Amino acid sequence: MTAPFGIGAEVWPGLAKTAEEAGELLQVVGKLVATAGEPAHYDGSDLRVRLIEECGDLLAAIGYLTAANGIADEVAERAAGKRELFQRWHDDERAGRR
Repeated sequence: MTAPFGIGAEVWPGLAKTAEEAGELLQVVGKLVATAGEPAHYDGSDLRVRLIEECGDLLAAIGYLTAANGIADEVAERAAGKRELFQRWHDDERAGRR
C-alpha cells in the first residue's frame, strides 16, 4: 500500500517527502541560528555541510513534487520572480536603503 501523498501516491505524489525534507532543513537552520552562524556544532557535525545536503534534498523533493503533479512550469516562474525580489532586498539592504 502506498503511503498517502508518498512518492508513488495517486494524490499529490511527493508531498510527504517534501514536508519531511523541509523539516530536516529547518532543523539545520535552527542549529545555525542557535550557534550565531558558527558551522561547528557541539555534536561534532559541520552545519555548513549539513545545510548543503538538506538544501539539495529539499530541492530534489520539490523538483519531484512539481514534476509529478504537473506544476513545474508555474512553480519555476514563481520562484524566478521571488529570487529577483530577494536579490533586490539584499541589494537595498547592502546600500542602506532598507
